[in-house]
Amino acid sequence: MFKRLKALLTRAPRLQVQHPDLGMLTLHEGYWRGEWQHEDRPIGLVLAGTEAGPAPALIERLRALLNKSSPVRQSAVEFICAQKRLFNASDFALRSVRFPDANRPEIFVMEFSVKGDEEGLWRVEFERNQATRLARDKA
Repeated sequence: MFKRLKALLTRAPRLQVQHPDLGMLTLHEGYWRGEWQHEDRPIGLVLAGTEAGPAPALIERLRALLNKSSPVRQSAVEFICAQKRLFNASDFALRSVRFPDANRPEIFVMEFSVKGDEEGLWRVEFERNQATRLARDKA
């Protein structure tokens, strides 16, 4: 009885990988999570994958999105500005990128903070490189 209770209460250590570009990533509940330092601020990363590591297609897609001049990144900010005319595009800072499906790199989420809305986190959901949904969460 005690062996079974101990087995239930003891958790295996989380898997970690040191990615050459993205830094330390930790597997948690089926997703690889980490922070990438960019322009003196961390950007949260969430990538689907296997125990071996994040899906390679997602890593390639992520590299393109993290580029500040990325057209997709710019379109996310424009999508927010078009719907919420309170902000300027230059006021946005990328905070996180999530890829929930290892087999579908065209589906992802980008989250932004914006000057003047310190309590908000603006989330843009994408399908096939097109912004499809906007939401604001509490930071």
